[in-house]
Amino acid sequence: MPVRTLTLDVTKMAAAQWVVASLSAENMILQTTLVLLAVFVVTRWYLSTPKNLPPGPRGWPVVGNMFSLTSETRCLTVTEWAKTYGPVYQMRVGRQRVVVLNGYDVIYEALVKRAEDFSTRQFGPTTRIINPQQLGIIQAPFGTPWKEHRKFTLMSLREFGFGKRSLEGKILEESVALQTEIMKIGNGPFDIGRMIQNAVTNVICSIVFGSRWEYNDEKFTRLMDTLDRGFSFNFASQLAIFFPVLRFVPGLGKGLDVARNVVDTIKSYIKEEIDDHKKTFVPNDIRDLIDSYIKEMKSRENEEETTFTDDYAEMVLFDLFIAGAETTSTTLYWAFLHMILNPDIQAKVQAEIHSVLGHDKPPSTAHRAQMPYTEAVLTEVARIGTILPNSVIHATSRDTSFRGYHIPGNTTVLPNIWSVHHDPKHFPNPGKFDPGRFLDAQGQYQRDDHVIPFSLGPRMCLGKQLAEMELFVFFTSLLQHFTFKLPEGAPTPSTRGIHGITHSPKKYELIAEPLT
Repeated sequence: MPVRTLTLDVTKMAAAQWVVASLSAENMILQTTLVLLAVFVVTRWYLSTPKNLPPGPRGWPVVGNMFSLTSETRCLTVTEWAKTYGPVYQMRVGRQRVVVLNGYDVIYEALVKRAEDFSTRQFGPTTRIINPQQLGIIQAPFGTPWKEHRKFTLMSLREFGFGKRSLEGKILEESVALQTEIMKIGNGPFDIGRMIQNAVTNVICSIVFGSRWEYNDEKFTRLMDTLDRGFSFNFASQLAIFFPVLRFVPGLGKGLDVARNVVDTIKSYIKEEIDDHKKTFVPNDIRDLIDSYIKEMKSRENEEETTFTDDYAEMVLFDLFIAGAETTSTTLYWAFLHMILNPDIQAKVQAEIHSVLGHDKPPSTAHRAQMPYTEAVLTEVARIGTILPNSVIHATSRDTSFRGYHIPGNTTVLPNIWSVHHDPKHFPNPGKFDPGRFLDAQGQYQRDDHVIPFSLGPRMCLGKQLAEMELFVFFTSLLQHFTFKLPEGAPTPSTRGIHGITHSPKKYELIAEPLT
């Protein structure tokens, strides 16, 4: 072999060995770097993770336990986990830690006895879309502005008969209008849900805006359609809210668009009402809640810092409108579902109504004490339906120790009302509709503190008195004049609800037979 060729081969081999050695060294450096980086990340995560957190179910990376919280079984899943992890546990929704409180004693301790620690709101994904400044009452943090506006709103509402018999006139007016609409249907089957929603929404409109709508009004119909969309978020829509990147996925991004559209539509209507009220405002003639806010805003115009602004008033009115329109109508929708499924119970309610009121005397909350069975039925509806299974989600205002666990400040806290209302130890056979749970041996109504549809503590729903009045008056007045039945040959409606923003029945139809 020529010397030149041999020299070249040796040179190539040396070069190749050098390249291999260099690559091996680079791989070792890369591997070492990756290992050190992994150790750094894990160590940082370990050191930054608070110790002694509540236990909880393992979740998937990034999404956490979200895929276990499907629409059909969410309440059951969250309640079932408490059997494994205890009454205080944590789960993950995306990257968000959520501490779940189960059982009456635990929820009462947190929301009532430890209210200062558990009564704020977190600036979460939904709030960023609906209320980025956290104004109003529902999503506002626990603090002076929230307390000031809640107090002012309650005082103003009382001036318009909130919790008083004077408000019954507005409710009875809507009850008559609702009966008229039902009579138009005749003997055919129909879905009573939208009619109830119209009537209940008109009550809150008369308080907040000073006027009611005709049920066939085009603008009112659009507003009701918007409400329906807002409260029927499915699981995919909720995913898109927690993970905005999913808006680019076909079929999922609609959740964000729907949320924004609902909020913008309703707020636009409220702003229009505020502007119109300002044009006709007379200080000595306060017609409704908007006028009350305008008067208060004018009295504070010279203050350097005030939260009584158009933006804040707009959000307070938004909260009242949303809460006042949806939860009561959904409760009544559950009530009539259980009446057509339990005709014997409906007959007992009607017998009691007619024994106290006859067929013509309008109902009043003054009659509640004389109608214990009706009261028990409405309480059972609130229990078994559980319109807000997780209340309005709370958050911790600071680091706190609770039931032996450390819960960091600004942690989302979910009071599981479903676990209270469906606790088999307190309510045997909780899935059965049984008003007898709330009657004593003499057939008198007995109140049960474990029925908490309006939640507990400082954040308790401020519309509680109005809702109770509406439920009683609408329910008794309709059963005073109609018997509701399942259409002949129709399948039995399901009592398994839909989990959107609220827990609502699946659509069903009934027949209303007038009583003479």
